[in-house]
Order: sequence, then C-alpha cells, then structure tokens
Amino acid sequence: MGMKLTGLDVFDSTIQTTNAWLKELMLELNWSDRRKAYLALRAVLHGLRDSLSARDAVYLGEQLPALLRGFYFDHWDPGKPPLAVGSRAEFFSKIAANLGRAAEYTWNPEVIVRAVFRLLERKAADGEIDDIHHILPHSLVDLWPPTLRAA
Repeated sequence: MGMKLTGLDVFDSTIQTTNAWLKELMLELNWSDRRKAYLALRAVLHGLRDSLSARDAVYLGEQLPALLRGFYFDHWDPGKPPLAVGSRAEFFSKIAANLGRAAEYTWNPEVIVRAVFRLLERKAADGEIDDIHHILPHSLVDLWPPTLRAA
C-alpha cells in the first residue's frame, strides 16, 4: 500500500483506489484537471444510475470502490422509476445537464461517456469490478467498448 492518509486502512485504500480511477480517466481524456475528471465520472455514473432499475443501480453501485460508491448513491431516489433512455442523444443531454453546474469547463458528453465506459470495461477486465455492460439500457450498449476478452 502507499502512504497513510487517515491511519485507517479501509479509508486509505478507497482514497488510493479512487485516485487511481481518476488518474486513469484523466489519461483516457488527456486532461490534467482532477476536479474535472471527478465531475465527469460522477455525471456519467449518476446518468447511468438514473437510467437503470433500482436493482441494477444497486448492482452497479456495489461494484464501485467505497468512496466512489458514496458519491454514486448521493441524492439517489430508488423509488423513482428509471429514466427511459430512448436514444444516445437523450443520454448525452442528461449527462450534459449533470455537468451543467460546472460552467467553467467545456464538455463533450459523448467523449466523456465513452471514456468512462472504457474505464469501467478495463476495471472489469482487470477483475476490480464485475462485468456490467449487460445491465446497460439498450440504446447505450454500442457506446460500450468492444471487449478484447474471449467470450
């Protein structure tokens, strides 16, 4: 493990894992701004969460490192029916709305969604999370990167 941040291994471990995820996303997007990467990751995870049934949303949340899981479930209403994602464009506009509060940045929702999906696919390939693309709304499946693993 790396340095002691809090003195509690469970906290230090999730902080380090979350930082690693953000670093990978920053590389994926060629960004140097950690806050921007965090906002992008959160926006896509919230968009995904809100498009899934409560059961699938929980399944996805349980896959995430503890710190990410906290902001994933933040402000979630499991009683609300999932947003119908009729098209990719609808999903991108939902992501853009999630990002809208951070007006100091410029965003390309499709680029961000694809980068986050590549990150999640890599985490599944590395065994850090379970494969989750099978719970995606139908209209988003083709945004998921084609897997390099044998089926």
